[in-house]
Amino acid sequence: MECANSKCRKKYHLDCLEISVDVFNNYTQEFKRGWMCPECLCARPKRGNSETPIRSLDFKLSSTTPLNSINALRGSQIHVTPTIMDTDTTLLEELRQFRSEMITRMDSQANAITLLLNQFSQTKQELDNVIKVMRVLEEKVDARLTQNSTEMLSKSTPSTNSAEIVSIENNPKSSTKTTNTYAKTLKVNKGGAMKSAVKPVASTSVTDEEASAGSFTVDNDKDSGWTTVRRRKSNRQHREVGVGTNIELKGIQATEKKKFLHVWRLHTETTIEAITDHVRNVCGLDVNIKIDKIKHSTERDYSSFVIGVPESYFDKLNTSDMWPTNAEFSEWFWFRKSTKSITNK
Repeated sequence: MECANSKCRKKYHLDCLEISVDVFNNYTQEFKRGWMCPECLCARPKRGNSETPIRSLDFKLSSTTPLNSINALRGSQIHVTPTIMDTDTTLLEELRQFRSEMITRMDSQANAITLLLNQFSQTKQELDNVIKVMRVLEEKVDARLTQNSTEMLSKSTPSTNSAEIVSIENNPKSSTKTTNTYAKTLKVNKGGAMKSAVKPVASTSVTDEEASAGSFTVDNDKDSGWTTVRRRKSNRQHREVGVGTNIELKGIQATEKKKFLHVWRLHTETTIEAITDHVRNVCGLDVNIKIDKIKHSTERDYSSFVIGVPESYFDKLNTSDMWPTNAEFSEWFWFRKSTKSITNK
């Protein structure tokens, strides 16, 4: 149906007006030409009710046929043509398809981002593990270098116990300038053990004349009137150490040489029992072990332990897989405490 208002002229579909085809066919041409849409009816100015007559007390009941019903004559307030309905339906269908496609693409993008985040987290974790392994290797290398330096110094540096004091019989014109050779040792007391880091110090000896003993280094002290003789040749011969191999001997038993592992940066509540259970799970229940907890002289935020196991089981414990994350470990070396105080003048 088309609106009769010349400024509107909108067309409405019968389904939108809720008017059946039969009812529409029963409308007269005059009614159709004068029919106005709901929008135009609402836009018309409202008139007052001053001329409305007062309803009498007695009124007559009248019946109206469906053809003369006001609601049927007026129709619905919405009028949509079939062409507009088809266009709207097509647009809605395209919008639904577009929305479904966009949701599918967004879901695929979200899944790809989640996968990349998981791969990044895994790569970062692997990188952190590699960094920890590198640190452990660096500590092992440092410990090995320290051990090698200590062994080289012990072989090259003469024992001070072999020094002899003799009377001065040198020529007054001869002069000797000597710089003492020694090793600086930093000692840290940790539960009765001495963990030392030995740093060799270069030594120089300048003499104007060779001493009477060809291989001796002589330090002259004119104030005291004595001469200290160093680097005296030892008359002792090197003894070779043998290791027993008799497995049938039952009357005498021997123990295997132990090696010690220093483990630190463990939780403060870690106990010796927990370390013992862990070591026995790795090495075995019948293995003879020794575990000591280090008592630090200063307050620390971690616990340290010295673990002694037979030498054949040491390599099992000296691996990063056997200890928790952030725990540090290295081989423990025992050093004798010096009983003599050496004063360099």
